[in-house]
Amino acid sequence: MPSLRLTHVLTGLAVAAGAVTLALAVPVPRSSAPATATLVRLTTSPVEALGLDAYTGRYGVAESAALGDVDNGDFGDPDGMLDRIGIATKETRTSADPAKNWAQAQLTALELKVKGKPFLRVASLDSYAECVPPPVGPWALAYNRTNSGVISVLGHVLHAGRNEVSVTGAELGAPEVGRSTLVVVVTPFQDPAAQSRQDYARAGLDIDVTASLKDGDGKAVYDGPLTSLHLGEVEAHCGARPPTSSTVPTPSTSPSPTSTTGSPTPTTTGSPTSTTTGSSSAATTTTPVTSSPASSVSVTPVGTPPGGTGPHDGLAGTGVAALPAQAATLLALVAAGLTLLALARRRDRR
Repeated sequence: MPSLRLTHVLTGLAVAAGAVTLALAVPVPRSSAPATATLVRLTTSPVEALGLDAYTGRYGVAESAALGDVDNGDFGDPDGMLDRIGIATKETRTSADPAKNWAQAQLTALELKVKGKPFLRVASLDSYAECVPPPVGPWALAYNRTNSGVISVLGHVLHAGRNEVSVTGAELGAPEVGRSTLVVVVTPFQDPAAQSRQDYARAGLDIDVTASLKDGDGKAVYDGPLTSLHLGEVEAHCGARPPTSSTVPTPSTSPSPTSTTGSPTPTTTGSPTSTTTGSSSAATTTTPVTSSPASSVSVTPVGTPPGGTGPHDGLAGTGVAALPAQAATLLALVAAGLTLLALARRRDRR
C-alpha cells in the first residue's frame, strides 16, 4: 500500500509539473506603446543632378511606453537634423495615464534647407491624439492643424493635395539644370477626426516632393523622389495594457496619480491664420463629447503623473524562444506519470 500511494503521488507531481510547463510556454501578446510623438522625420533621396546624398533622420521624439510614463520630448540631435532644418518653437509630449493616453507635437516657423538654401517652409503645426481606455472607453480623437496658407516650396504657396511647381536650376542651387518641375503632395491626416469608439488615434502632416529635372536642352536628367517630410506624427493606443511580467499579467491596483501639470487644452478659430494656445487642466472627462475639425475644440487629457521615459523598445517577451525545450520537458513528465499510473493499476489487480 505505501508503494501504491507513493506511485499515485509521483504521478500527480509529474502531471502537475507538465501543466505548469505548458502554461509557461503560452506566448504573451505584444502591445505597442500607449503614446508616441515625433516632431520631424525627414528622408532625402540621392539625386546626382542636385548633388544630394541619401539621408534619413528624425528630431523631437517622445514615447510613453508603460502606465505612468510621461515624456516631455528628447531634442537631442544624433541624426544631424539641425543642419537641415530650422524651427522657431517646438514641443513634443506624451503621457500614458490610467484615464487617458495622449500625444501632442507642436512647432512654428519650420524651414527645410536643401544644399544649405531654404527650400520648404511651414508656418505652424499642432497635432494631437488621445485614447480613453476601458471601462469608460475605448474613445479616440485626433486632429492636425496647420496654417495651410503658409506652406511653401521655394516661395510657391501650396495647398492640401497635389501641387505642381515650375522651378529653375538656379532656384535649386544647380545652374546646369534647366526649367524643371516639382510635384508636391501635402497630406494632413487625423484618425478619427471626431470622437469615436476605437482603440487608437493618430494624426500628422506628410509632405512628399518628387522632381522631374531637365538640363538646359530640355533633356531629362532625373525623374523620381526628392524628399519626404513627416511632421507632428502622434499616436495614442488604449487597447489591452502590456503585462507587467513575462508570464502572468498583474493588474494595477494603485490609485490614479495626480499632477500639478495638466495636458494641453488647444483651441482654434477655424481660420487659416488661426493661432493655437495651450493651457493646463486636470479635469477627467468621463462622457464623450462629439467634435469636428472645423469647430472650436477643447481637449483636456488627464494630468501628467510623475515618472520617467519608458524604454523605446519595451515590448513584452513572447516566450516563444523557450517553447521547444518546454514542450520536451512536458512530454517527458507526462510519459513518466502515465507509466507510474499503469504500474499502480497493475498492482491493484494483484
